[in-house]
Amino acid sequence: MFEKIMHYIKDFLENTPDDIYEFSVILENALVDDYDEMYKDQPKATEILTDETPWICATAEPGMTPEEIEEFKRQLKIEYEKALKAVV
Repeated sequence: MFEKIMHYIKDFLENTPDDIYEFSVILENALVDDYDEMYKDQPKATEILTDETPWICATAEPGMTPEEIEEFKRQLKIEYEKALKAVV
């Protein structure tokens, strides 16, 4: 499950849609709903990913400007890369 979530984030970072709200809701829910399963796969990386990422997702709103979307992506990428480094 951890790998699936990381792939979902990577795909978003590489192919960002014009409206990111749906992505943010799905990711935020997955991090909560699938936490235990993700933790079994990669405990440390899951802790890192779920520390700040839900708060970042909560900042997304429908109709964000391109600048706001880029800031969202910048913050998400930082958390994604920290989690990636913790993968064992």
